Amino acid sequence: MKKSDWIWVSIRIFGIYLLVLAIISIPDAIGIIYGLVNMADAANSSSELASFVNSLYEAALIKGATTMSQLAIFSVAAYYFLRHGKLIHKMANNNNE
Repeated sequence: MKKSDWIWVSIRIFGIYLLVLAIISIPDAIGIIYGLVNMADAANSSSELASFVNSLYEAALIKGATTMSQLAIFSVAAYYFLRHGKLIHKMANNNNE
């Protein structure tokens, strides 16, 4: 294999790594959505714990935004590295020649 082929292999391996990270973040995203739905019900029903549930709800929203952004970024980057990656290959190949 030539150096150019090895660069393609490394780009694809990195794409697989990003795909695994995206797949790993899916259960977190599902759990956050489920938790937000249940916390919204709890915040509306109980007045004694409303402030505590509201603070948990805000923390869950932040965690949800982080998880969803990870899922989106990892998915888009994995797609690019697995299906395209020509720009990265061109830059890596030019630096190594």
